[in-house]
Amino acid sequence: MRLIGPATPGFLATLAACVLLGIVSFCVPYFKSVFFLKAGFQANGQNGTITFGTLGFCLELGNGTTCSKPQVGYQLDINHLVGDNNPNIQIPQIAVRWLTYALVLHIIAFCLALLSAVFGLLAHVCELIGACFSTCISGFTSTITLLAFAFDIALFTAAKSRINHVDSGSATTGNAMWLTLAAFLLLLFTGCFYAFGSCCISSGGSSPRRKKRQDMEYGKISY
Repeated sequence: MRLIGPATPGFLATLAACVLLGIVSFCVPYFKSVFFLKAGFQANGQNGTITFGTLGFCLELGNGTTCSKPQVGYQLDINHLVGDNNPNIQIPQIAVRWLTYALVLHIIAFCLALLSAVFGLLAHVCELIGACFSTCISGFTSTITLLAFAFDIALFTAAKSRINHVDSGSATTGNAMWLTLAAFLLLLFTGCFYAFGSCCISSGGSSPRRKKRQDMEYGKISY
């Protein structure tokens, strides 16, 4: 198997999309620097933030950070998290469990992108079959990723708007949505990357049979 061949651009595109979707799928509470939404609040003179991810959320207060148990579909009850004995805390409760189930689309897209990358790697051995399977899977995965991105925009943009209208509340969208968008674009144009590789990158080398035929044409084989 050659390290660089006509299938390399397409394989790298699917691999990059797979990595991006993997980061998004396992962001908060695992990768805390990648999140969908960060909400700030103030309680009894103490500032705090909540970051939302695919499998959970993290609540950061002055005394430390507490993250939810990673799971598909999570319910956020801020007053319960900070203690029921704090009635003066004004924190918007914007996450509903059945809505967060749709975030599993990122994990589904990640698994499909990984499968597409595997076929992209196999395309270095069997170019036509591997590239065709990788392109088809990438096309389907791009649709799933687009649905996930649309849901992210709808849910977290609405949540941001609600939080910003609450006293002492502020919210900003995170980088997870844009990583999802980047993965979608890579998957969408996977076929173009494979076509570019086929047109601009030589397959290189030659089979022994072809080499023998060429030698016969030039009279380099003696009988």
